[in-house]
Parts: sequence; C-alpha cells; structure tokens
Amino acid sequence: MPANLKDLRTRIKSVKNTQQITKAMKLVSAAKFGRAQNNVLQARSYARALGKLVLKLVRGSRDANTHAMLQGRQSEAALLLVISSERGLCGGYNSNTIKAALRAIEELVAAGKKPVVLCVGKKAFQVLSRRTLPGGVNGQKQVSLEQFSSSPSELIAENSNSVLHLGVHFDKPNFELAQTIASSVENAFAFGAVGEVHVVYNQFQSAMTQVPVCEKILPMSSVVEEEGSGGEIILEPSWTELANAVLPRYLATRFYQVMLEAIASEHGARMTAMDNATRNAKDMERRLQITYQRARQAAITRELIEIISGAEAL
Repeated sequence: MPANLKDLRTRIKSVKNTQQITKAMKLVSAAKFGRAQNNVLQARSYARALGKLVLKLVRGSRDANTHAMLQGRQSEAALLLVISSERGLCGGYNSNTIKAALRAIEELVAAGKKPVVLCVGKKAFQVLSRRTLPGGVNGQKQVSLEQFSSSPSELIAENSNSVLHLGVHFDKPNFELAQTIASSVENAFAFGAVGEVHVVYNQFQSAMTQVPVCEKILPMSSVVEEEGSGGEIILEPSWTELANAVLPRYLATRFYQVMLEAIASEHGARMTAMDNATRNAKDMERRLQITYQRARQAAITRELIEIISGAEAL
C-alpha cells in the first residue's frame, strides 16, 4: 500500500472512476437483461410446442427414417457450433463455454470424428484459435455469413479439424439470422459434408445461474425418445410434405432459442459480474480512504511535533 499521500489520492480517484464504469455497465446490462429474459421466456413456449409437434410427427409414421434430417450420415466430420459473447467482462460466462467446447471436442475425437468448430462470438474464437486442441484441431479462419450460406459443404470440407469464426453481429440475434444458419447447416448435413451437428451454449436459468450445455441437433432422430411411441398417425397432407415444412422450421427455431438463451445468459452474467465489481470497488475505496486519513493524520502530527520541537529549541 503506497504511503505517499499523492499516490493514495491518485489511486482513490482511479478506483472511483472504475466504480463509475462498472456501475454504468451494470445498469446497461440490467436494461438489456430485462428484454433478453422476456424474449427467451416467450420463445420457450413456442419452441416447446413445436418440439412436441415434431415428436408426434416422427413417432407417428413409418416414413420417419427416410427424411434427410432424421437419417445419420457416414461422414467423419462433426460440426460444433460454439456460442460465446462478442465482449468480455461477464464473469465466467465465456470460460465456462470454452471448457464445455473443449470437453465436446475431446468426446468427438474419442469417437473417431473430425470436429469443425464454428464460433459465433469473438471470445471463444480468440481462445480456441490460439490453443492446441485435441485431435490436431489447430487451423483457424474467419468466414462471413454469405460465404457460409452460399457453400457450407465446401467450406466445411476444406476446413476439417479447424476453428472457424462466423462474422455476424451477435448482440441482437433475430430469427432471420437463425434461419440462415439453420438452412446452411441443413444443406451441409443433407449433402453428407458433416455426420453430426452439435451446439455449445449457456442455458439461461437466472441472472446468477447459467449452465453450459452441449446438445446434439442433427440428426434429429437423436432428440426423439424411443420409449412410449404410439401407433401410426394418419396425416393430411402427406407425411413428406409436413416433414419438409415442419422440420426445417424446428431446426431454425432451435438455433434461435439457443441464441436467445446465450444472450440472456451473457447479460445476466455481466450484470452480476459488474455488480460484484462495483461492490468490490466501494470496499477498496473505503479501505484506501481509511489508509489515506491515517497517513494524513500521521503527517500532520509529525509536522506539529517538528514545529513544537523547533520552538522549544529556540
């Protein structure tokens, strides 16, 4: 702790400035968190209802295994979509996402797969592109949304065992963005460029609790429970027409739901982190003020003693 009064004043001023910044960031995140929480809670009911419809559709027909999105692929490539934030200062949000992504990569490599990591958000890409990942995943490349949507199969085939960054503005996700990504992933899966598609993100529970999860999105047969299947359902129009309309919509909705969960988790984590930082700054300022007052009092006492001693000497 600096004993010089000038150094103490400078440090107190610095702590106060930091406290103002963290308090402002907390207020901004709180405003964004309210909207994000409302969006994710509203979208969950629709996603849940659409999931039940897909479940009935898949269970209720003998033609379910013939659809491209429900069949497994022989490709060794596995696409891993990692959702992180564009900026930091959000506690352990990004580090937990990266840890979950590393575990998923290890599991894919152990299963004999060649993972292609596609990062949405800069923070995960900045860390994963600099590390030597399991299975020799060490290439790195930044791609635009137009490149990925125009030729996803070629892009994935050319970048096997690589880390890609999808250059999109992820602060405000919308359904059009989710639909574009879902359509590109669906095309890559249908043409056999990838055999599996997984997504890593933070599932929102509350402002203080975000759970990193890894979910298998494609093939969709992995999300259908085997037990409790009923008899065949008569559908109008045909099962194929319904599946071609509902399954792509469900995939886009799943990606949109994942993005909303990630954004709500990010704002909740940042709000909590900035609140903790503000309280820590207040505590540090209080301790520095006490130290400053003690040092100032000691300096004044020392000067008085010197003056009194000088007067007595005369």
